[in-house]
Amino acid sequence: MRLVAALLAIALLVDAGSALAETSDAIRARKPDLFHPETGLRIDRHRAPVPEDIPPPASKISALWARKLIARGAVALDVYGASQSRYDELDGTWLVPEPRQSLPGAVWLPEVGRGVLEPAMQAYLERELQRLTGGSKARAIVVFCVADCWMSWNAAQRIAGLGYLQVHWFPLGTDGWRELGWPLEPVEPVPVPVD
Repeated sequence: MRLVAALLAIALLVDAGSALAETSDAIRARKPDLFHPETGLRIDRHRAPVPEDIPPPASKISALWARKLIARGAVALDVYGASQSRYDELDGTWLVPEPRQSLPGAVWLPEVGRGVLEPAMQAYLERELQRLTGGSKARAIVVFCVADCWMSWNAAQRIAGLGYLQVHWFPLGTDGWRELGWPLEPVEPVPVPVD
């Protein structure tokens, strides 16, 4: 039993990927209706197996590499969002159906990984990135959600498209972190600014 657990931990650390995993181009070719025709971001069925790759300049990283980057000061950006999550338009606070456990020190920006963002959500993402990075486009950012969720894949590309130079996609997210026995901690979503 310990051997099985050790092998699972090694697989998660290395993040070698599944033999059944497809490239993002292959999935897009097979299911074009799930992707925005101009941006290439996934617009439907976000909770599904993710591809083995992400288009550059974003990069895919393992759990071990995510942990190292965060320990060195990278922004840990949780983009988890559920269809029931929404923000109060009067004060900008998020109404979430259940508490969220995330990577230590993570900042939670719900819903910024959708395939298409409304202008208010795009402005929310851009403002928070500016704040979190201190205005440095060179600051490392680790983008994650949960396993088998395209929202982090979308968000990583969107952030790289804004000119951030070190955008790292951690596809195993909080699920992979938890499987390795690493601690998670409660996180509250950052409010959306309202006029």
